[in-house]
Amino acid sequence: MDTVRGAAQAERSANQVACLRSLADADTARTVGALSADTGLSRPTVHAVLDDLVDLGLVESTSPAIAGPGRPAKAFRFARESGLVAGVDLGPRGARAVICDLSGQRVGYTELASEGAVDLALLQRTLYAAADESSLDPKLIRAVGVGLPGVVEADGSLRVSLALPDLVGVPVAEVLSAELDRPVAVDNDIKLAALAEQRGGAGRGYSDVVYLQIGHRLSVSIVLNGVIRQGRHRLAGELGGQRGMRWTRNAQRGQLVWSSHSTGAAVLKAAAAGDADAQAELEDFCDQIAGRVTTVLLVVDPEVVVVRCGPTQYSDALLRPLAAAVRKQLVFPEHPPFVASALGREAVVLGAVGTAFDRYSSGIYGVHDYPSPWHRITNVERTTK
Repeated sequence: MDTVRGAAQAERSANQVACLRSLADADTARTVGALSADTGLSRPTVHAVLDDLVDLGLVESTSPAIAGPGRPAKAFRFARESGLVAGVDLGPRGARAVICDLSGQRVGYTELASEGAVDLALLQRTLYAAADESSLDPKLIRAVGVGLPGVVEADGSLRVSLALPDLVGVPVAEVLSAELDRPVAVDNDIKLAALAEQRGGAGRGYSDVVYLQIGHRLSVSIVLNGVIRQGRHRLAGELGGQRGMRWTRNAQRGQLVWSSHSTGAAVLKAAAAGDADAQAELEDFCDQIAGRVTTVLLVVDPEVVVVRCGPTQYSDALLRPLAAAVRKQLVFPEHPPFVASALGREAVVLGAVGTAFDRYSSGIYGVHDYPSPWHRITNVERTTK
């Protein structure tokens, strides 16, 4: 009997998912007949499913505007505004937050710079500011994802972080869940960025992706078979954890130091504009990091390498010499393409909100196995900053 009940529940859940996805993909309300044709389910089954979804508050009935004689058929729409899911990227210079409705559509966003210590209070202020600026009710937020720089444990505690030393040892997920009274998923920021790029950015369509971020520091993350590679101790990609490891000759405590211009972004922009000194510095930089990057590629053998290195419009100034330097290191002719990040500086926060959908889907929707709407989460105006 348990097997029969389990099979019936699985079928019921699958039917709910099919109808809800059909409504989520529609721009207008749909009738029972339209849903039946789209999902392949019988009309009585669609009626039963819609009753369940209306009870859950996920679907509303409405009357379509149909001209002509006769009584218009009742139609149904996805009540995407009935719940919200948020993501927050907290770093040493401030925080940014994004809020999506149940369809994954962005409905709120803001950034706050730090004015002193970076702590969980700043994270919460940013979250509530994003809701307030878009006239959203924060009580509708059903789950939150958070990205932090450093080694994040499976339970959401921050174990190691040079960028946020005051939060080391803090059970961030537990504390925030208690204070916000909703589930909170916490992970490493670069790993969340890699996941977002793989799900809906420059790595979309690939299962195995290496993500390389070149900013104030140089960071690596790996996605294998569509899943973040964490490792036994959640240290996968943490190349800075090797004693004596220096990405470049003049790096200081992991911080990249540039000579032709003050920042990496400035070097990149100048190189793209034809500045010979900046171009020479980038070529030398690529030669220095190529050995480490090649080692990662030979261990992972990814389909693509996504590189976040500053303003997207200048990225070719680094991608070309980096790909060339790596090819020199390889004995084999096969090598993955190097492509620029599509999500830019928002990759972390988008990965955070997507992870919240992934982990808490059943609680967010009240429907089992409803897929996270990554295609909408990442379908935003691409930033070039």
